[in-house]
Amino acid sequence: MFNTQTVQTSIDSKIIAISVMHGNSTLDHVHKDIEIIYVIKGNLQVKANNKTTELNKSDFLLVNSNELHSFHSDSDNLFIVFHLNYLQTCSLLGQENPLFQCNSIEQIALSHQKLRSSLDELLAVYLNQRNSSMVFFLEKVFNVISILQLEYLKDSRPLEKRSYTTENGQNERLVEILEYIENNFREPLSLEEVASIQYITVPYLSKFFKKQTGKTFSEYVNKVRVAHAVNELIYTNKSITRIALDNGFPNLAAFNRVFNERFQVKPIEYRKQHIEPKEQHEILKEDKTAEKKEAFRALRTYLEDVITADDLTKKISEEKDIIVKLGKMDAFTKYWNKTINIGYATDILSSDMQEQITFMQNEIGFTYARFWGLFSDEMHVEDYSKDNSTYNFTNINKLLDFLIKNRLKPFIELGPKPKIVSKSFEHTITFQTNSKRSLEEWKKLLRAFLLHCIERYSIEEVETWYFEIWSNEIDPIHNLKNPSNNFVKNIRHDPGQFEGYFNIFSCLKQTVNEIVPSAKVGGCGLPMDLEREKLDKFFRQWKLNGVMPDFLSIYLYSIEVDSDRNVPKKNMLSTNPDYMKMKLKQVRESMLNAGFDNMELNVTEWNISISNRDYLNDSCFKAAYIVKNIVDNIKQNVNMMGYWMFSDIFSDFRDAKNLLHGGAGLVTKNGIRKPGYHAFVLLKHLGEILVAKGPNYIITKKSGDRYQIICFNYKHFDYSYYLHPEGSTDIKEQYDIFENNDKLTISLEIQGVTKGEYRMKEQILNREQGSVLDEWLNFGSVYDMKPDEVGYLKRRCVPSMKVDHIYVENNAIKITAELKPHEIRLYELNLLYRE
Repeated sequence: MFNTQTVQTSIDSKIIAISVMHGNSTLDHVHKDIEIIYVIKGNLQVKANNKTTELNKSDFLLVNSNELHSFHSDSDNLFIVFHLNYLQTCSLLGQENPLFQCNSIEQIALSHQKLRSSLDELLAVYLNQRNSSMVFFLEKVFNVISILQLEYLKDSRPLEKRSYTTENGQNERLVEILEYIENNFREPLSLEEVASIQYITVPYLSKFFKKQTGKTFSEYVNKVRVAHAVNELIYTNKSITRIALDNGFPNLAAFNRVFNERFQVKPIEYRKQHIEPKEQHEILKEDKTAEKKEAFRALRTYLEDVITADDLTKKISEEKDIIVKLGKMDAFTKYWNKTINIGYATDILSSDMQEQITFMQNEIGFTYARFWGLFSDEMHVEDYSKDNSTYNFTNINKLLDFLIKNRLKPFIELGPKPKIVSKSFEHTITFQTNSKRSLEEWKKLLRAFLLHCIERYSIEEVETWYFEIWSNEIDPIHNLKNPSNNFVKNIRHDPGQFEGYFNIFSCLKQTVNEIVPSAKVGGCGLPMDLEREKLDKFFRQWKLNGVMPDFLSIYLYSIEVDSDRNVPKKNMLSTNPDYMKMKLKQVRESMLNAGFDNMELNVTEWNISISNRDYLNDSCFKAAYIVKNIVDNIKQNVNMMGYWMFSDIFSDFRDAKNLLHGGAGLVTKNGIRKPGYHAFVLLKHLGEILVAKGPNYIITKKSGDRYQIICFNYKHFDYSYYLHPEGSTDIKEQYDIFENNDKLTISLEIQGVTKGEYRMKEQILNREQGSVLDEWLNFGSVYDMKPDEVGYLKRRCVPSMKVDHIYVENNAIKITAELKPHEIRLYELNLLYRE
């Protein structure tokens, strides 16, 4: 199969997608997008409309919408594919079905260099996506489209005067048929089945398919099946019979026959020829990784050579002084430290977890602790020893007593939510479920629990708690990792499928409100990948249900899901560094449209991913990620954001013998504070009055003449990172996957402050000061850590701190800092005496 990874630009522009490609071959395929293929290195054979063209370095070719095409590539090349959105391009050009003739091999034209330069400029902005503005990026995209229109557009009839031709209708039909085959090749497929779907006769379909593809229907289907089977022969230990059946062949004999026709060898012999010993296979894997990195270095080197001294990257990275004049300032709510996810109920009963929660509260001080599994089997709530079941709340008392003693109010996720520890979306390390209960059993248990809590803690206390109602029909994490569940498909195609959840919610909310009328009950943990149209329909459906939540809860992970197949991509982390801000804005707009604009919005889970086996979680990147997203979303009308998770104890498992295992926690299982933890400590020092904020800083104020400044140098992922599965980067290469390693020089001047002497405290968090990952690597990354060595790292892994006194004469405070990648700095300035 062709080795490719589409990397969307960070700017939320749907007009273009850019793919960096290198590898083998693709089957014939068609799509609606207009495609430009641009060779950077090596050569590439492109077959379009039964005509083959060999492209070499700097050559390009345009494939029109719905043109049948394929690639054949050697192993040492690099090329870029630009997909222009068909509908948006037609709209910009004022054309319907525009036809281009653009092939640098067949045509000799001065316009070729113009298009090459335009593509190079677009790539330069793309490679520096984090620092480019939307206007700057779109300028380069529109420039490419403009050149295509002026130099290569051959059919220029206006949009309103065009009508679909018979040929174009045939191309639309071919697209549907090929997509259907690709999605169903593992099932028995026949001409009769496809003909019935297309509402045409079998003879017509047979003739049509042969004419369009050059192959009979069965030949094409078998070619698709064999292409998928080859990878399994080489890279899996499946039996050949299993591979044959899993890829749609009716029996082993049919597979052998088709395979032999394609490769002139039986599958068993092919496997022997291509399978490598384990040691050699590992070497080959390392070689392929090195090849990919080298290919992307070649792309950057190419652009450095072709972009002139008027270098675009210099324009992109140019820094300016920031001047802030004191004027009208608004108060804001610190929404990020209202709640923290502490995990599964039984984990909280462990002494190690309680010790960590205690020091967390002393240093950060969250208001709510969100947890689930309160009624799990391990909590031993139900006593079946007698004829009639009774309830035993002993373990629940221990949990709630501890939280309340530490000034933490419960945020309880109701329902049988499982405990899931994940390496990635595709790989669950452990999955712990609970016994099922009927709705009546839930109501009975919930009533007994609430009455018990009122008696033990008072109704005034319980009224301040939050209750979130969960159902296994709507958990996006659980369902994305388990494709057999229908959650994603249901919500995308029929929001009415949520009727079951609405019934559960109505019943349990009424139960809570009968006993504790003022307690807040909400749901439902909306997924991060929900499209705007489906989100609007879902809200309208809930409004029709009648029983409204007191708050809406959503989960925000920076995940992009393939909307066509409803499954995560190979590396699903978003290329958009502003993903969370974009999604929150989308949710708020949908709430407004549905009449939910005054409803409380709580992000009950947020992180860049759910992975508990990714060393990024232990790095300084995570600290900068936390600060950036919290600063970005200040004053976005969010009540609280609950970070996922607090401690690595939640994800401790048999494969977690090392000091660090990539857990999503802010604290290691040994109690060492990670950079992400320190980020929350630094954020705690911000005041309640917002003076100013920008892409890399925030300035706040407390009463009197007290100012707080946080600066940060956030780096998003490099384009090559998306070629690999999430979490596959070696521990020593965690800082080699970002867009650049440039320092950030930032100069902030606050004008209008009181003259006098100020006390200035500075704290710095970076790889040298406060990073447990870097300290552990320096320590030798040994797995057999002794208690005194863990104690040493606890003392060592803290931000640096220094204090100075400055005198302000001209009513302006100026701070200049050079921040390393992923670095965070906090400045606290307090007026000691006025002039």
